[in-house]
Formats: sequence, structure tokens, C-alpha cells
Amino acid sequence: MATKKAPPRRNTDVIRCENCGEEYSTTYKRCPFCDERPSSRSYPPVGGGRRVAGGTRSSRSGRQPNPLQVAGLVISLVLIIAAIVIVITTLSPLLFGGKPAEGSGTSQPGSTSTPVETVTLEALTLSRTEVTLEAGEPFQLTAAPTPSDAQVTVTWTSSDPDIATVDEYGNIANVYKGSNQVSVTITASAGGQTATCTVTCTGDGTGEDIVPSGGASTGGQTGGALAPNTDAVITGATGGLNIRSGPGTDYTVQASTQDGATVTVLGDAGNGWYHIRYATGGGNFEEGYVMGDYLAPSPVQN
Repeated sequence: MATKKAPPRRNTDVIRCENCGEEYSTTYKRCPFCDERPSSRSYPPVGGGRRVAGGTRSSRSGRQPNPLQVAGLVISLVLIIAAIVIVITTLSPLLFGGKPAEGSGTSQPGSTSTPVETVTLEALTLSRTEVTLEAGEPFQLTAAPTPSDAQVTVTWTSSDPDIATVDEYGNIANVYKGSNQVSVTITASAGGQTATCTVTCTGDGTGEDIVPSGGASTGGQTGGALAPNTDAVITGATGGLNIRSGPGTDYTVQASTQDGATVTVLGDAGNGWYHIRYATGGGNFEEGYVMGDYLAPSPVQN
């Protein structure tokens, strides 16, 4: 009679992982193949593991992420962002230019400020150099700077406010009360430059006549009409006197003369103008027209 073999002894030192189906020693607290903790059963049935079924560790259902790993990932991202910001802040002045020094007068790339360039005024020109105004008639002068982009403030003055006044905008008012014609000089000043305009005003006859500086002591500037073919002296034209091609300011200027110059009166042209002959140099003479207010009889006649 054959001896009956005893059933093979079950190895109680080895357990099978419920997750992956692998057998491992009981000395491990977790499965060395899938890191799963063993349950209270010491020997699970064969084929019950996920590894046998083709699963992976990452596909285990119900497995929650490790909070420490999540916290470490967040901290790492924050540190990386902070490092990028520090690098950009430090290197941007070197890459795009730094802040301009105070008082340097220049702008650096990336700067929003624009340096202001000072333009020097070279000249000042008025819209008119001679104006004739009837009693109470107004007129406005304008001043043009050279160069045109020069930023200046123009100051206006009158040589005699009892005859004509001028405001800060170049508006002239004829305020003369005499019965004759007299002239004043309107001056525009800016940036060390000046320009003048001779304004001849006819009074309204309600006041006394004014004798301009340099005129005769009689009731008018010339002491009455000047006789033809007599010499006369230019007077009262402190800013110069224009000699025109006809008896009026609308005619072109053909020459200019100064105080003290001697001319020959050829005749009365009417409306306060005189036809004259003047020297042009080299023994040559030309004819033109000037206001009688600027003529006084010459003390020495030819």
C-alpha cells in the first residue's frame, strides 16, 4: 500500500500582493513592486492583482496624490517665477538703457520725456511799418519771429500814449484830440530784438494840437505849408523815415532816410504829403513822397 504524501507545506513567509499579484516576503511592509500595503489577509487568491491584469501603478483607482508632493511642486513654481522676475528687473536697465542722469538734457532709449530745444530769436518783423489812422480809428499790428518756431512774448509800447495807445496784443487806438496830424512810433520788443511802426494819427479836433519833438514852435510841425523848391530837414523820425513812390502808405518804399537829412520840397501832394527830391549818393538824385509831419524848413536855404 502506497504511502500517502502529505500536501506541500504552504510558505507562510511569502504573501501575494492584492494589487499587482506578485509574491514578496513578509519582511516588506509594502509591496516592492507596486508599493501597496498588504491587507489583513496573508495569502490572497492568485490572479487577483492588477499587475496580472495589465494595470500600472499610476492607474490604481482611489489613490490620492501625496500632499507633500503637491506642496513641494507649488513652492518650486513660486521660486521659479520669483527668480525670473528678479533676473528681468536686474538685466532690463543693461539691455534697454538706464535712467538718464538729472540735468543731462538728453533722453535715453525707452524714456517717455522729450528734451526741450531752445530756439534763439534772430529777428522780429511787423505786419506794417507805416500806418495812417483817422480820428478814433483802430488798427492791429502783428509781430512775426524769425525763426518762425521761436517761442517769445512780445511787449508793445507807444512813444506817445496821448496820440496812440497799444495793448499787449498789438491793438492800436488813435486817441489824438488835436486838429492836425502827428505821428508816434509803436515798438515791439522780444528776446532782445525790436521792430517799429510809424503811426500817423489825425485828431478829432476836440483838444489842443501837439507839436512833436523836433518840430517848429508854431502851431504845427512844419510851421505851415512848405514852399516849393525849398530845402527841408527830416525831423522826428527816430526810427527812420520811408520815402515812397506816391503820396500814401499804400505806395511802395523806394528809399529810407534818417533825422537831420536834407531834402528839397518840390510841392504839396495833398493829404499831408509832400513831393521831394533827395540825394542817393555820387551826385545823383531821386524823387519821392514823405509825410509833411517829418519836414521842417531848413535854416539855410540855397
